[in-house]
Amino acid sequence: MSYQVIARKYRPQVFADVVGQGLITGTLSNAILAGRVAHGYIFSGARGVGKTTTARVLAKALNCVHGPTAAPCGECPSCQEIAAGNSIDVLEIDAASNRGIDEIRELRETVRYLPARDRYKIFIIDEAHMLTTEAFNALLKTLEEPPPRSLFILATTEAHKLPSTIQSRCQHFSFRLLDYEEIFARLQWVCAQENVKADEGALSAVTQAAEGSMRDGLSLLDQVIASCGEQLEEARVRQVLGVVPSQLLNGVLEAIHAGDARRVLELLGELAAEGYELGNFCAELTRTVRNLMVARSCGAESSLVQVASQERARLAELAQLFGEEDLARFFNLLLRAESEMRYSLQPRFHLELALMKLVHARRLASLEALLAQLGQTGAAVKPMGAGPKNQPDPDPLRPLRKAAVADNFSSEDGPGPARSAPPEAPAPPRDNLAPAVSPRPMAPAVSTAETRATAKTAPAAGGPAAASALNTSSSGAPETPVTTGSVLGAEGQSGQPGAPETPDEDAALSNIKALLFNQSKRLLSSCLEHVTGFRVENGAVHFTFKQNDSFYADMLKAREQQ
Repeated sequence: MSYQVIARKYRPQVFADVVGQGLITGTLSNAILAGRVAHGYIFSGARGVGKTTTARVLAKALNCVHGPTAAPCGECPSCQEIAAGNSIDVLEIDAASNRGIDEIRELRETVRYLPARDRYKIFIIDEAHMLTTEAFNALLKTLEEPPPRSLFILATTEAHKLPSTIQSRCQHFSFRLLDYEEIFARLQWVCAQENVKADEGALSAVTQAAEGSMRDGLSLLDQVIASCGEQLEEARVRQVLGVVPSQLLNGVLEAIHAGDARRVLELLGELAAEGYELGNFCAELTRTVRNLMVARSCGAESSLVQVASQERARLAELAQLFGEEDLARFFNLLLRAESEMRYSLQPRFHLELALMKLVHARRLASLEALLAQLGQTGAAVKPMGAGPKNQPDPDPLRPLRKAAVADNFSSEDGPGPARSAPPEAPAPPRDNLAPAVSPRPMAPAVSTAETRATAKTAPAAGGPAAASALNTSSSGAPETPVTTGSVLGAEGQSGQPGAPETPDEDAALSNIKALLFNQSKRLLSSCLEHVTGFRVENGAVHFTFKQNDSFYADMLKAREQQ
């Protein structure tokens, strides 16, 4: 009898043997027990994760002589024929070679007949995404209203290529990639069945090379057993599979941590001289950096770290050499380099460039750190000049409001309508409190024009003595001379008693007003340079601009509306 490979020899025969797809097998078992088996299923997922195997187990469960049952016996003629692939009522069709409309027409003719012996006539269409559009359209009506006791199972690795009309008529199950621990445990069980002694490092190398596919892992195990015999050692297994030794990967990471670009390039040269595939090296380095990142975040003992138990201690030591941000940056750079190497004529150049980036990546500062440093530097800079007394007022418009109050209220009794009193000023500091005096009655208001005219023309009656008397009677503060140019009430310049004093404008407000005034002058002058004519009408001046200079007219209109 010819040799049967491990992948076929240990193929699951019941739902319980299918590794890593418990949700799907549980759903199918419940559907069989409840009598709710659908007429069409779509099994999608990566290669070697159990799509066709599960389809065969489902066919055995439905056609077993003891069924329908969730646990087929595997001994009856129906189960044995389905396992061997020669059942007359279970047809496996390769859609890659039978993809045309003629083959689907033959299938439609076959499905019209009842099963020859078994309970169901089952059609397993593998690689269903290879069917043509016409073939899918021909199969559409049969999937929508199939004959009794017929079942269709479409297995595909690219479910997105199936038409939505096909997907809507079937139940879709998506098979996932297997975890590291699941494949590792299955390989250990197979080695025990084959009486093969394998150390943990050797099986770990096979598991990592499988990349989530159980069939790939079993095929690679079969290959290393043929090469190494009944004793599997890690060094030999890595050499057979072309997997880079872990010592070399650790040396590259240590050189990156030390910033030794020369050592990194020398290790890469040794790797190429020994005949290792550079793409495999980049993939192994990416996987190692990923494990370091997970170990740094979750701990080296986490189940998410996909390495052998004997390597976890060394992995924990390497993880302490780098920060989480550094490892995330390394991971991103390596993923990009691995993608670029697949389509490049010079993959070594891309790999060397990526390694140089890894060496110098730790010198780069993050954007958040730079912004924080800039904020600290800006906060440390203090304004030069006078002390706190000359600092700008947090409310620069306060003097303007006080000046407006001074314009609207008079200090002299006289006829006229009474107005409400201005808002009270903030309370002075406790250290400067003066004895309270009874306020004088507010005098009737006079017009703003009269007040301003008085401020410009009236002599300072009483001179400093009058100002001193005013200050003393109103607030109890020391004498303060009043300048003629200040914006005050009527008393400040005319010597009339009873008007409240307005404080001088501070330096910050003067600067703001001067800046706004200069900007207004520049704006008006720049607009008037483009005037072509003007006219005076009803006391208003109307300017004329060219069509191309209408922008300036809009600016003046907007300013006038403000």
